[in-house]
Amino acid sequence: MKISKLIQILLLLVVFVGCKTHNIRVQTQTEGRSVDQPKSVDIRGEDLHYIEQGSGEPLIFIHGTIGDYRAWISRMEPYSKNYHVVSYSRRYAWPNEQEFDSLVDYSVRIHADDLYALIQELGFEKVHLVGHSYGALTALTMTLDHPEVVQSLVLGEPPAASLVENSEKGQESFNAFMVNNLRPAADDFRADRNQEGLEHFVQGVMGADFRLAQVPPEGRQAWMDNLLELWGSAITESFLRLDPSRIKSLKVPVLLLVGNRSPQWLVEISRELDGLLPNSELVTLKNSSHGLYFENPGDADRAVMEFLEEH
Repeated sequence: MKISKLIQILLLLVVFVGCKTHNIRVQTQTEGRSVDQPKSVDIRGEDLHYIEQGSGEPLIFIHGTIGDYRAWISRMEPYSKNYHVVSYSRRYAWPNEQEFDSLVDYSVRIHADDLYALIQELGFEKVHLVGHSYGALTALTMTLDHPEVVQSLVLGEPPAASLVENSEKGQESFNAFMVNNLRPAADDFRADRNQEGLEHFVQGVMGADFRLAQVPPEGRQAWMDNLLELWGSAITESFLRLDPSRIKSLKVPVLLLVGNRSPQWLVEISRELDGLLPNSELVTLKNSSHGLYFENPGDADRAVMEFLEEH
């Protein structure tokens, strides 16, 4: 992979490089709330950290695995002109408490319940949700449980593994991901080979030619800050099954984003969702794999903003 393309793919790492402390300040041209020091809120016994910017209808960004609230800092400013934007660190993510426990639930269930509790705690009646990867699955799961609090939903390749069962190509691709990536990552983690495990995982969602050595040290450290959820998910293989009948009954408008170079199983999941959901549209981003919003931010922002304006 060319270094120039790698830099484009890992735009979110630029955020990480400049934000290694809790003192984060992002200039904003909007009135109202601004990104400053992150706040924390007690959500079901855990302090979850978040940042906010702008004013208007609430819009919550939800990060994926090996991410945290910092992943969205570069994307918040354009949306804050019209929305009250919140980006939070899900349970187990930096700088929240992190302690591995093999008995803990690492499925999306706990994150969906946290998200609903966060919406209630922040006093929002209805929200727009924009999620990436495991964050997208978190958003979808919570919305299936509590559609009354969701105005619109943007899903960037949610890894809802049970939905690949109706696609031969998707199931084959997912099986390859498990055998070649997730289970080898779990073996690495058990042997304290954390960087090797991280590389195995990222190759499974970004492409086999990805090499962790190409990422700047600060970027690697940012990902290493958030290994706990990946540890837990890989070792316990905690996958929540989604009920297709519940998806069919969801009336909330949904935008599905996929990359034209993304793994087949992730694309097939989004296609399956598009077929099940009664009010959805699917947009394919060019020159993008699973990074989506961070690989092709221009096209992603255009699609998301047009969708939000309609809903």
